[in-house]
Amino acid sequence: MKHTKKIIALIIAVITLLSLSACSEKEPSVITVRTDADSFVEDALMLQRFAQHPERYTENLTKDFGMTDKEAAEFYECPEEWLLYSQTVSIHNGTDENIRICGFEVKDNGKNGVYISTATAGEPSVAPDMAGETVFSVLCENGDLTTEEAEQLVKEFEIKVLYTKEPTELDDGSESVEETKTANLDFAN
Repeated sequence: MKHTKKIIALIIAVITLLSLSACSEKEPSVITVRTDADSFVEDALMLQRFAQHPERYTENLTKDFGMTDKEAAEFYECPEEWLLYSQTVSIHNGTDENIRICGFEVKDNGKNGVYISTATAGEPSVAPDMAGETVFSVLCENGDLTTEEAEQLVKEFEIKVLYTKEPTELDDGSESVEETKTANLDFAN
């Protein structure tokens, strides 16, 4: 029993040291904060806008959600068979510089009829050691899913947050061009 407690204490110490060393590298930590039930919600109004205005939103489906032209056309054939959700995520900036959130990178987007938007709601800036929120949309080609089922499908994706160092204004009035970096988006339970 004594050995078990010592092993557990040693494991906790190693995990703590690894966590501290990861923080000292000053890479942004990115985590979805689930503080209330409103972080993943159905957005029927936005789905209705998409369905009623193909001339405006077809490009969003192909550019932001990664659909092919054929998949976007299939959406417009039966939009009532789709659901649209909004996912709020909180981005913690663990660097020592202001960062700007530019979007998302989604591996295997469209898998199982789930399309995740790679666009953000604006390009929020996040100060060092602070958190900022942004939202991405999720289209599900299954109108029978519950919100919980759709949320679980999203958690199965490998999603990365795209960010840059906050651009600075140059002498000529233009902004500096900063390197785009990625950080994994981890869903907290």
